[in-house]
Amino acid sequence: MKYIYDAIKKYISATPMRFHMPGHFGEGYELYSSAKFDVTELDFSDNLQNPEGVISESENECAKTYGAKRAYYLTSGSTTGIYIALATAKKIGNEIIIARASHKSVYSAARNLNIVTKYIPTTFDENGIPMPVTASEVEKAILENPNATAVVITSPNYFGHCAEKEIFNVVKKYNKLLIVDQAHGAHFPFINGVTSFADCSDIAIVSLHKTLPVYSGGAVILVNNEKLFDDVSAFRADFHTTSPEYLTLASIDYALDELRKNGKQEYLTIKEKVCALKAKLDLNIIENDDFTRLIIRIGENGFKTLKKCNIVPEMRFYDMAVFILSPVNAKYVDKIYDALKDIPRPKKQPLKVYPTPVFGNPNTKGTYLSLDKAVGHTSLREAGVYPPGIPVVAYGEIITKEISAFLKMQDVFGFVNDKLYVTIE
Repeated sequence: MKYIYDAIKKYISATPMRFHMPGHFGEGYELYSSAKFDVTELDFSDNLQNPEGVISESENECAKTYGAKRAYYLTSGSTTGIYIALATAKKIGNEIIIARASHKSVYSAARNLNIVTKYIPTTFDENGIPMPVTASEVEKAILENPNATAVVITSPNYFGHCAEKEIFNVVKKYNKLLIVDQAHGAHFPFINGVTSFADCSDIAIVSLHKTLPVYSGGAVILVNNEKLFDDVSAFRADFHTTSPEYLTLASIDYALDELRKNGKQEYLTIKEKVCALKAKLDLNIIENDDFTRLIIRIGENGFKTLKKCNIVPEMRFYDMAVFILSPVNAKYVDKIYDALKDIPRPKKQPLKVYPTPVFGNPNTKGTYLSLDKAVGHTSLREAGVYPPGIPVVAYGEIITKEISAFLKMQDVFGFVNDKLYVTIE
């Protein structure tokens, strides 16, 4: 059932004269064709700060879909979910372990919440892709940092690689919280053979809008630890905007209900298409755990051809194109093949990996410096490349010449007016 969507649709059918927010009042120009579904907290539409009606009912169905005990909707993306999760962990203890190949939001949340972070170093595969942490790496980190109260991992990563489910058993063995950034696994309930932590981790954060037909910002926090229910609810009220986007809420409600009906069959169809493409395309296709995240080494000629054919991948990673597939765009999978079938197999580029972190001393005052002048200073913020949004340099790490050169050639984040915030000395 589409609880939120149906309630809004009923409201629309009465053609009310609106004198409430938002200020487009359900009408407007060409851009606002769906504005009539964008409402505010009214007597029928519930309140995300303390849901007791249609939002609560929809969240309960969402939790069932993911096999979790509780679900908490967000309309400001997984970044808000990360902040809520880390604030919840901090109430138990002020030190956490995080996989070094985490998204920038994990770093910024820890920094702004004054949480001490201990890193699990990143490993890379033969293509330079940062890989998920292993159970043995997690156990080693816990033994080395016994005061940590939580472990934060990413699974799946931007490239469709999943972490081992055994990580859950390791974390529970040492009585720690497991927080999983599962932002890119919103579609996992509808495909088989992938490792999901939504049904077991203490907290999992899922970006519904990344892989499902949900408006931007649509995300959910999934919680299985009953001791955390109240804190997660309270911190959502603290960190989330008091003006949630009802278009996004309705799209979450709508998309999940539709996929519960036919999603598994639709994703099986996608898998068949991907298998057929792999069988006939004479290019290097990178293997991973999630067939909906298609990665093909296409080289410069391939990217030029995609642009010419009006095909836009999710991202470029070195000489590889990353495509996100779903029931919405599955009809275009054959177009990918048509565009790339005559592309010569590119030579594999020399292996590139993120520069090795070098730890410095962040315990001095800060200043903003240009990239060149920042070399040798310790960073007081995270900076890196996007996508996939993994910091190249994090708080407390030195900006080396290698890091500077890496950042110069990329689409970067973490700069403030083209400067980095670093230690004075």
